Amino acid sequence: NATVPPGGDGRILLVTVTNVVYPVSVDVMHKVFQMCGTIQKIVTFNKQGKVQALVQFEAPEEAAGAIEKFEGQNIYSGCNTLSIQYSNLTDITVKYNNDRSFDFTNPDLPTHNPNDALLDRAPMSPGMGSPGMGPGGMG
Repeated sequence: NATVPPGGDGRILLVTVTNVVYPVSVDVMHKVFQMCGTIQKIVTFNKQGKVQALVQFEAPEEAAGAIEKFEGQNIYSGCNTLSIQYSNLTDITVKYNNDRSFDFTNPDLPTHNPNDALLDRAPMSPGMGSPGMGPGGMG
């Protein structure tokens, strides 16, 4: 039986999805876990080749109900198996609302960091190369 770790408040679950055939998104996690209560935040991530999610409920009883209902169950027939335990976190920090993270208590968050988008797409401007490798070569 799952127990709340020291420091945890019993509202946040660490969900590991194994036998993954279909993508695991915030939307999928929300559809599954909203059956057990009010979800405040969800973050999905990949760790050591596993797909994991942190799901924060409004109340500890809701999280306990989710463990009881979904531990060892499949999201889809025969695949995307759920393994659920309590997280030792007391809050999840969500910076962006997108398919990997979502704060349902703050739906106005941006979808990404606007500065990241600029860095991803901007070509390197002249003079931004490696030090000492300017037009004059190695000198």
